[in-house]
Amino acid sequence: MRVIKTLTHIGYAVNSQKGSHIVMRLVDNNKYVSLFGCRKNERMIVIPAHKPLGKGMLRTIIKEVDLSVEEFNKLI
Repeated sequence: MRVIKTLTHIGYAVNSQKGSHIVMRLVDNNKYVSLFGCRKNERMIVIPAHKPLGKGMLRTIIKEVDLSVEEFNKLI
């Protein structure tokens, strides 16, 4: 899936998959602050694994990773 590959290029990694949903997290140790075993500032996103993704869902994913549509299209 191209969305997964694109998110991998900007620093996300697949954390888990349950059913038809893939959970990705931002792999950046500078964003993790452990306090009493909790992770603060951890950025996670859930991607539906079914094809095709609708326009609205794709725009929501792009918005959640702080990219514009043009930036996302350049990465694909």
